[in-house]
Amino acid sequence: MEFPTLYSFMVYTKSWTYILMGLSLVLILGFYRFLTARDKISGRPDNWKDLKF
Repeated sequence: MEFPTLYSFMVYTKSWTYILMGLSLVLILGFYRFLTARDKISGRPDNWKDLKF
């Protein structure tokens, strides 16, 4: 990809940086919720029956 000016290159890279940071935030929050999901009564993870040991 060819950019005619430094400014157009900076705008392009900045927009991709914001997209990647937003995606990272969503993935980190989803992973955190997966790690902290617990059943209220037993204290075990919600999907403990599906886990294979």
